[in-house]
Amino acid sequence: MAFLLECLEDLDTQFWYHGGKLNLVEGDPVEVLRKISKHFSIDKLCFDQDCESIWHKRDDAVKNFCRTHGITVEESIGATLWDPLEIIEANGGSPPLTYSQFCLVTDGIGQPRRPVADAQLTDVQFVELESFENLLSELTVFPNIPTPQMLGIEKENGVDKIYRGGEREALKYFYRRIKHERESFLEGAFLPNRLEPDILVNPPKSLSPDIKFGCISVKKFYWAVLDAWDEVNDDHPPGSYKIVSQLIWREFFYAMSAKNPFFGEMARNPICINIPWCENDDYLNLFIGGKTGYPFIDAGIRQLKKEGWVHHIIRNALSMFLTRGDLWLSWEHGLNMFLKYLIDADWSVCAGNWMWVSSSAFEKSLNASVSLDPGVYGSHVDPEGEYIRKYVPELMKFPAKYIYEPWKASAAIQEKADCVIGTDYPVPMVVHQEASVRNRKMMEELQEIHRNSGLEEPSHIKPSDEMEIKNFFGLPVSF
Repeated sequence: MAFLLECLEDLDTQFWYHGGKLNLVEGDPVEVLRKISKHFSIDKLCFDQDCESIWHKRDDAVKNFCRTHGITVEESIGATLWDPLEIIEANGGSPPLTYSQFCLVTDGIGQPRRPVADAQLTDVQFVELESFENLLSELTVFPNIPTPQMLGIEKENGVDKIYRGGEREALKYFYRRIKHERESFLEGAFLPNRLEPDILVNPPKSLSPDIKFGCISVKKFYWAVLDAWDEVNDDHPPGSYKIVSQLIWREFFYAMSAKNPFFGEMARNPICINIPWCENDDYLNLFIGGKTGYPFIDAGIRQLKKEGWVHHIIRNALSMFLTRGDLWLSWEHGLNMFLKYLIDADWSVCAGNWMWVSSSAFEKSLNASVSLDPGVYGSHVDPEGEYIRKYVPELMKFPAKYIYEPWKASAAIQEKADCVIGTDYPVPMVVHQEASVRNRKMMEELQEIHRNSGLEEPSHIKPSDEMEIKNFFGLPVSF
């Protein structure tokens, strides 16, 4: 919420430079419009499409009000590259069921539109609501941009404010990121954040929070990357989805959820397999508390709650550990945690990722063939364990050899590191080698039950090939 309010504050400041102000009104959108329409003649209402189905009821109510009051509605496509509803229509009325099929459908639709030019605020005539006392008596208008506390949101203990919202701040990172992409192209590579993931950089090179809140247009980023590629390669070969695949995955999940209001849950979700996850509050509390005994997992949880962001590699590790990898707990717990803490949390993208990693959807049905070892996974991107030392300071003095699996260190090494496992830092809550085997067996048993039941395999998305899975998890080719 703090990040969003900073975005609004930045917009308000830019309006102020041109003699205007951003008016923030609290209340039901239809009721607010109804009250405003008593004092103003509204000819047109413009807003950006929010394609996630959980917001359709709100937006449809606004459209219906406008239709019955003779108000023209202009709904633009700004949060996504394509209109997800157009993708569904082009695919015959249902979302494409594979990533490859999604790419084929969008290729048939054509390239996304280039971003429009920035609005010239000098040409905008601003309205001062303060001069309409009768209207103000009917509305709850904030005199200034509110703080989270004014909206009833208290700051949690231990939270560090690292990332600041707003277009002007986002543009700094945008130009830095495009420079990074271009340098990668010059070296004959692409997707530098995946090729050389830096899980420690602060602030991150990711623009996901800025794209989520509209500080940076997704079309602006998409075309800047493709233009940089064409500039470096002289359009031979032309840029393709491969160099912006993370954006395409984002569009992919939006299309899947656009007509599915139950996309973020298991029971009523038509694309999600109802896996009988266990219920274990003790396990869940240890996980959310960052006290699993696995340093890479605990570091990820602590960074998430402290800063509101973690790298894609860490998100995958947390997702698999909670679900089919180790704890066998429902992905819904993880989704709720991500939605609470991540500043870049999109309902569609978060839910899609959690279903994918838990093998509930988006991967081969009930597949547990790939299981990330939480005691090893992080070492291929951070062999010295600097990430763990930063977020799990109890282990600061452990040698790199034991930083990922400190319980394997001798008593003498633990004492020298001023951290005795089981006293100063917990022992692993589960033994991964045992849990992963048990969970794989349960997945296989569920597969057998599913086959014997005569039911058809749910029509959820599956990866196009094994390489796609490895790319998704950020695994090296030899993994």
